[in-house]
Amino acid sequence: MNKKWLWIVLPMLALASCKKYESPSSGGGTPLPTHQDPVYHIGDYFRNDTLEGVVFFTYGDHNGLMVSLEETYLPWCVPSHINSQTGATNPYDGWNNTNILMSNYDLRNYPVIQWSHQRNTWNLVYYNYYQVTSKQWYVPASSELRYLLLNQKIVNATLDSLGYPTLEDKTYWSSTELGTRSAASLRMQDSSLVVTESLKDKVFYVRAVRNY
Repeated sequence: MNKKWLWIVLPMLALASCKKYESPSSGGGTPLPTHQDPVYHIGDYFRNDTLEGVVFFTYGDHNGLMVSLEETYLPWCVPSHINSQTGATNPYDGWNNTNILMSNYDLRNYPVIQWSHQRNTWNLVYYNYYQVTSKQWYVPASSELRYLLLNQKIVNATLDSLGYPTLEDKTYWSSTELGTRSAASLRMQDSSLVVTESLKDKVFYVRAVRNY
């Protein structure tokens, strides 16, 4: 190589070897912000593109349970099926109870479960397939309903501010079956929680819950 060109090329190679490669930034060396899920607290209004509810239980910074804004008034099962024991007896996991009923029974005979099932948007597309692989709206187990009612005051404040019916001192169905003819219902009375073994054909209120 001509010595004249050698003196030009060598400094350029030296500069290239010293160049630093930086991660993407917003300019001025500042890293781009990373996405973080919001932190919710009990009583917060939860809303995204497809879901809305009120948070009533949290575990960790970004996980918990929320309750539906609406409620309804239905029997746990129709009178003709009151003697059918379904096996939906879990006191802690309402999704488990709800999925047992969705998977094995005609939901027209279990109105509270049918109501929660119909809240799921996938139901509009996959109407004939009751069982799903991830938790969606379901009827709370007795322990989950207990957490909701014990936080009734703060949840009610949010529901009222949004113009939806509040929990008040009503009796609510859980999805927890207690025997052949009964299931657990709960209510707040004089600031105390009352758990009752109720005949499944009685008509009480129901709210759906789900994980977020």
